[in-house]
Amino acid sequence: MGKRYVFIILVLCIISLVGGNTGYAYEEVEVKDGGTIKGNVKFAGAAPKLAPVKVNKNEDFCGKDKPSEALIVGKDGGVRYAVAYLEKIEKGKAIDRKKQTDLDQKKCLFGPHVITMVKGTELAVINSDPILHNININVDGIQRMNKGQPKQNQVVVARLRHTGQGDITCDSHTHMRGYVMIFEHPYNAVSDEAGNFTIANVPPGKYTLTVWHESWKVKGLDDDGRPLYDKPVVLTKEVNVPAKGTAQANFELK
Repeated sequence: MGKRYVFIILVLCIISLVGGNTGYAYEEVEVKDGGTIKGNVKFAGAAPKLAPVKVNKNEDFCGKDKPSEALIVGKDGGVRYAVAYLEKIEKGKAIDRKKQTDLDQKKCLFGPHVITMVKGTELAVINSDPILHNININVDGIQRMNKGQPKQNQVVVARLRHTGQGDITCDSHTHMRGYVMIFEHPYNAVSDEAGNFTIANVPPGKYTLTVWHESWKVKGLDDDGRPLYDKPVVLTKEVNVPAKGTAQANFELK
Protein backbone atom coordinates (compact mmCIF):
# COMPACT_ATOMS: atom_id res chain seq x y z
CA MET A 1 0.00 0.00 0.00
CA GLY A 2 2.86 2.34 0.87
CA LYS A 3 4.46 1.80 -2.56
CA ARG A 4 1.15 2.59 -4.22
CA TYR A 5 0.90 5.96 -2.43
CA VAL A 6 4.49 6.78 -3.38
CA PHE A 7 3.68 5.99 -7.03
CA ILE A 8 0.59 8.23 -6.97
CA ILE A 9 2.58 11.09 -5.46
CA LEU A 10 5.24 10.72 -8.16
CA VAL A 11 2.62 10.78 -10.91
CA LEU A 12 1.02 13.92 -9.45
CA CYS A 13 4.42 15.62 -9.27
CA ILE A 14 5.12 14.81 -12.92
CA ILE A 15 1.70 16.12 -13.98
CA SER A 16 2.34 19.29 -12.02
CA LEU A 17 5.72 19.81 -13.66
CA VAL A 18 4.40 19.17 -17.16
CA GLY A 19 1.32 21.30 -16.56
CA GLY A 20 3.51 24.23 -15.60
CA ASN A 21 4.76 24.45 -19.18
CA THR A 22 1.43 24.20 -20.97
CA GLY A 23 0.68 27.91 -21.24
CA TYR A 24 -1.79 30.12 -19.44
CA ALA A 25 -5.36 31.33 -19.71
CA TYR A 26 -6.04 34.53 -21.65
CA GLU A 27 -9.12 36.44 -20.48
CA GLU A 28 -11.12 38.46 -23.00
CA VAL A 29 -12.34 41.75 -21.54
CA GLU A 30 -13.56 45.14 -22.70
CA VAL A 31 -10.52 47.35 -23.12
CA LYS A 32 -11.08 50.92 -21.98
CA ASP A 33 -8.59 53.66 -22.86
CA GLY A 34 -6.47 51.19 -24.82
CA GLY A 35 -3.10 52.28 -26.14
CA THR A 36 -0.98 51.38 -29.15
CA ILE A 37 2.51 49.99 -29.61
CA LYS A 38 4.31 51.11 -32.75
CA GLY A 39 7.71 49.75 -33.60
CA ASN A 40 10.34 49.14 -36.23
CA VAL A 41 12.85 46.39 -36.89
CA LYS A 42 16.04 47.34 -38.72
CA PHE A 43 19.16 45.51 -39.77
CA ALA A 44 22.30 47.13 -38.37
CA GLY A 45 24.93 47.72 -41.05
CA ALA A 46 25.05 46.18 -44.49
CA ALA A 47 22.69 43.26 -44.93
CA PRO A 48 24.30 40.03 -46.15
CA LYS A 49 23.47 38.80 -49.64
CA LEU A 50 21.89 35.39 -49.33
CA ALA A 51 22.38 32.71 -51.95
CA PRO A 52 19.27 31.60 -53.85
CA VAL A 53 17.65 28.32 -52.83
CA LYS A 54 17.91 25.51 -55.38
CA VAL A 55 14.68 24.04 -56.76
CA ASN A 56 14.77 20.22 -56.94
CA LYS A 57 11.41 19.47 -58.56
CA ASN A 58 9.13 20.94 -61.26
CA GLU A 59 11.93 23.23 -62.44
CA ASP A 60 10.01 23.77 -65.68
CA PHE A 61 7.31 25.58 -63.69
CA CYS A 62 9.09 26.78 -60.53
CA GLY A 63 12.41 27.76 -62.11
CA LYS A 64 15.90 26.54 -61.26
CA ASP A 65 16.11 28.49 -58.00
CA LYS A 66 14.23 30.94 -55.78
CA PRO A 67 15.51 33.99 -53.88
CA SER A 68 15.97 33.34 -50.17
CA GLU A 69 13.30 34.95 -48.00
CA ALA A 70 15.18 34.30 -44.77
CA LEU A 71 16.23 37.96 -44.56
CA ILE A 72 14.45 40.70 -46.51
CA VAL A 73 15.83 44.17 -45.87
CA GLY A 74 14.37 47.36 -47.39
CA LYS A 75 16.24 50.37 -48.70
CA ASP A 76 16.24 52.07 -45.28
CA GLY A 77 17.27 48.92 -43.44
CA GLY A 78 13.77 47.83 -42.39
CA VAL A 79 13.38 44.08 -41.89
CA ARG A 80 10.29 42.39 -43.27
CA TYR A 81 8.67 39.33 -41.67
CA ALA A 82 9.79 39.87 -38.08
CA VAL A 83 7.09 38.98 -35.53
CA ALA A 84 6.36 41.32 -32.62
CA TYR A 85 4.22 40.13 -29.71
CA LEU A 86 3.46 40.69 -26.05
CA GLU A 87 4.70 38.06 -23.63
CA LYS A 88 1.95 36.31 -21.68
CA ILE A 89 -0.53 39.16 -21.54
CA GLU A 90 -3.23 37.82 -19.23
CA LYS A 91 -6.25 39.78 -20.40
CA GLY A 92 -7.23 42.13 -23.18
CA LYS A 93 -9.30 42.59 -26.31
CA ALA A 94 -11.58 39.88 -27.64
CA ILE A 95 -10.28 37.24 -30.02
CA ASP A 96 -11.93 37.20 -33.43
CA ARG A 97 -12.64 33.48 -33.53
CA LYS A 98 -14.24 33.72 -36.96
CA LYS A 99 -11.09 35.19 -38.46
CA GLN A 100 -9.48 32.94 -41.06
CA THR A 101 -5.78 33.26 -41.76
CA ASP A 102 -4.91 32.72 -45.42
CA LEU A 103 -1.75 31.13 -46.79
CA ASP A 104 -1.12 30.81 -50.52
CA GLN A 105 1.18 28.46 -52.42
CA LYS A 106 1.88 30.50 -55.52
CA LYS A 107 4.75 30.26 -57.99
CA CYS A 108 6.26 27.63 -55.68
CA LEU A 109 6.51 29.92 -52.65
CA PHE A 110 4.46 30.33 -49.49
CA GLY A 111 2.82 33.71 -49.25
CA PRO A 112 3.02 35.47 -46.92
CA HIS A 113 6.36 33.99 -45.88
CA VAL A 114 5.54 34.54 -42.18
CA ILE A 115 2.06 34.69 -40.63
CA THR A 116 0.60 34.85 -37.13
CA MET A 117 -2.66 33.51 -35.76
CA VAL A 118 -4.45 32.75 -32.51
CA LYS A 119 -4.67 29.17 -31.28
CA GLY A 120 -7.90 27.46 -32.26
CA THR A 121 -8.69 29.70 -35.23
CA GLU A 122 -8.70 28.54 -38.84
CA LEU A 123 -5.85 28.44 -41.33
CA ALA A 124 -6.90 28.24 -44.99
CA VAL A 125 -4.23 27.04 -47.41
CA ILE A 126 -4.72 27.42 -51.16
CA ASN A 127 -2.72 25.87 -53.97
CA SER A 128 -2.64 28.49 -56.72
CA ASP A 129 -0.23 26.42 -58.83
CA PRO A 130 -1.09 23.75 -61.43
CA ILE A 131 1.23 21.26 -59.68
CA LEU A 132 1.10 19.14 -56.53
CA HIS A 133 1.92 20.82 -53.23
CA ASN A 134 1.91 19.07 -49.85
CA ILE A 135 1.88 21.43 -46.88
CA ASN A 136 3.48 20.22 -43.68
CA ILE A 137 3.41 22.22 -40.43
CA ASN A 138 5.47 21.23 -37.41
CA VAL A 139 4.80 23.22 -34.24
CA ASP A 140 7.79 23.09 -31.92
CA GLY A 141 8.95 19.90 -33.62
CA ILE A 142 5.59 18.05 -33.64
CA GLN A 143 3.64 17.59 -36.87
CA ARG A 144 0.27 19.36 -36.67
CA MET A 145 -0.75 19.48 -40.34
CA ASN A 146 0.05 17.36 -43.39
CA LYS A 147 -2.17 17.81 -46.44
CA GLY A 148 -1.63 17.08 -50.12
CA GLN A 149 -3.14 19.45 -52.70
CA PRO A 150 -2.82 17.98 -56.19
CA LYS A 151 -5.33 20.33 -57.84
CA GLN A 152 -4.94 23.98 -58.73
CA ASN A 153 -7.07 26.31 -56.55
CA GLN A 154 -7.68 23.52 -54.06
CA VAL A 155 -8.17 24.82 -50.50
CA VAL A 156 -7.67 22.97 -47.24
CA VAL A 157 -8.77 24.43 -43.91
CA ALA A 158 -7.48 23.37 -40.50
CA ARG A 159 -7.56 24.60 -36.92
CA LEU A 160 -4.17 24.86 -35.28
CA ARG A 161 -4.70 24.18 -31.59
CA HIS A 162 -1.15 24.41 -30.24
CA THR A 163 0.86 27.54 -29.55
CA GLY A 164 4.45 28.01 -30.63
CA GLN A 165 6.61 28.34 -33.71
CA GLY A 166 5.21 26.47 -36.69
CA ASP A 167 7.69 25.52 -39.41
CA ILE A 168 5.93 25.32 -42.78
CA THR A 169 7.39 23.15 -45.54
CA CYS A 170 6.21 21.43 -48.70
CA ASP A 171 6.91 17.72 -48.97
CA SER A 172 6.96 18.05 -52.76
CA HIS A 173 9.36 21.01 -52.99
CA THR A 174 12.26 21.20 -50.57
CA HIS A 175 13.01 24.85 -51.37
CA MET A 176 9.66 26.03 -49.96
CA ARG A 177 9.69 27.31 -46.38
CA GLY A 178 7.52 29.56 -44.23
CA TYR A 179 6.56 30.14 -40.62
CA VAL A 180 3.40 30.54 -38.56
CA MET A 181 3.61 31.87 -35.01
CA ILE A 182 0.61 30.72 -32.97
CA PHE A 183 -0.42 32.61 -29.84
CA GLU A 184 -2.89 32.44 -26.97
CA HIS A 185 -3.79 36.11 -27.54
CA PRO A 186 -4.28 38.58 -30.42
CA TYR A 187 -1.48 41.00 -29.47
CA ASN A 188 0.96 40.23 -32.25
CA ALA A 189 1.98 41.62 -35.63
CA VAL A 190 4.31 40.93 -38.57
CA SER A 191 6.63 43.71 -39.74
CA ASP A 192 5.98 45.16 -43.19
CA GLU A 193 8.34 46.03 -46.07
CA ALA A 194 9.73 48.99 -44.09
CA GLY A 195 10.14 46.98 -40.90
CA ASN A 196 7.17 48.67 -39.19
CA PHE A 197 4.58 46.98 -36.98
CA THR A 198 1.58 48.09 -34.90
CA ILE A 199 -0.16 46.39 -31.98
CA ALA A 200 -3.41 48.16 -31.13
CA ASN A 201 -5.96 48.38 -28.32
CA VAL A 202 -3.57 47.30 -25.56
CA PRO A 203 -4.72 47.76 -21.95
CA PRO A 204 -2.59 50.48 -20.33
CA GLY A 205 0.35 49.09 -18.38
CA LYS A 206 3.84 47.65 -18.52
CA TYR A 207 4.61 44.70 -20.80
CA THR A 208 7.45 42.68 -22.22
CA LEU A 209 7.52 43.12 -26.00
CA THR A 210 9.34 40.42 -27.95
CA VAL A 211 10.52 40.41 -31.56
CA TRP A 212 11.20 37.08 -33.27
CA HIS A 213 13.08 36.60 -36.54
CA GLU A 214 13.66 33.24 -38.19
CA SER A 215 17.45 33.79 -38.71
CA TRP A 216 19.38 33.98 -41.95
CA LYS A 217 22.56 32.14 -40.97
CA VAL A 218 22.76 28.82 -42.83
CA LYS A 219 24.38 25.95 -40.91
CA GLY A 220 24.01 23.28 -43.58
CA LEU A 221 21.39 21.18 -45.37
CA ASP A 222 19.00 18.54 -44.12
CA ASP A 223 18.54 15.11 -45.73
CA ASP A 224 16.08 16.57 -48.26
CA GLY A 225 18.35 19.44 -49.26
CA ARG A 226 16.59 22.14 -47.25
CA PRO A 227 18.83 24.84 -45.76
CA LEU A 228 19.29 24.50 -42.00
CA TYR A 229 19.39 27.84 -40.23
CA ASP A 230 20.75 28.95 -36.90
CA LYS A 231 18.24 29.32 -34.05
CA PRO A 232 15.81 32.24 -34.41
CA VAL A 233 16.79 35.67 -33.19
CA VAL A 234 14.70 36.75 -30.18
CA LEU A 235 14.89 40.30 -28.77
CA THR A 236 12.89 41.80 -25.90
CA LYS A 237 12.11 45.24 -24.49
CA GLU A 238 9.99 46.52 -21.65
CA VAL A 239 7.28 48.92 -22.82
CA ASN A 240 4.89 51.13 -20.90
CA VAL A 241 1.64 51.60 -22.80
CA PRO A 242 -0.19 54.82 -21.86
CA ALA A 243 -3.98 55.13 -21.84
CA LYS A 244 -5.12 56.25 -25.30
CA GLY A 245 -1.48 56.90 -26.12
CA THR A 246 1.35 55.32 -28.10
CA ALA A 247 4.49 53.52 -26.98
CA GLN A 248 7.40 53.35 -29.43
CA ALA A 249 9.78 50.40 -29.50
CA ASN A 250 12.55 49.89 -32.06
CA PHE A 251 14.75 46.84 -32.54
CA GLU A 252 17.98 46.06 -34.40
CA LEU A 253 19.13 42.79 -35.91
CA LYS A 254 22.89 42.31 -36.22
